[in-house]
Amino acid sequence: MMKTAEILALLENGQYQDAKESAKTALLSEPENALLNYYAAWSCDGLSDETEAISYYEKALAFGLPENDLADLYIGLGSTYRAIGNYEKASETFQKARVAFPENQAITVFASMALYNEQNYKEAMQLAIKIIGETSNDPTIIAYKKAIINYSEDLDAVWD
Repeated sequence: MMKTAEILALLENGQYQDAKESAKTALLSEPENALLNYYAAWSCDGLSDETEAISYYEKALAFGLPENDLADLYIGLGSTYRAIGNYEKASETFQKARVAFPENQAITVFASMALYNEQNYKEAMQLAIKIIGETSNDPTIIAYKKAIINYSEDLDAVWD
């Protein structure tokens, strides 16, 4: 049976079908292994089989995935919900992830996309604009960083 490190290597090399078969085989003897469930989900995502991926992501979360993989799991699960049109579950997932990983800017970007899909346009734009202001290395953005971040707080504000 393949070890998790070997399955990870397959995933990182884009060999999703091989990774999926290996993870599913390993899960037969270790069905509650959070990492194997996560790798199965990741491989399903790589193969555009979002519906199958969800159950593996949810199991990995329930079985207690190690923290160093948890942020990526939240991004994968939330993105998968979003990809199948379940925007409410996507937003819920990203909100939990933002609480658990407040410094992870990628999670916030994905959260803004889910908010957009839920037609929460203002909140989606506020998150996206704030991220741009806080993280851009573009000198023209940096020149206006303070204003961009300030305006992101209330996009509807007007001054007389």
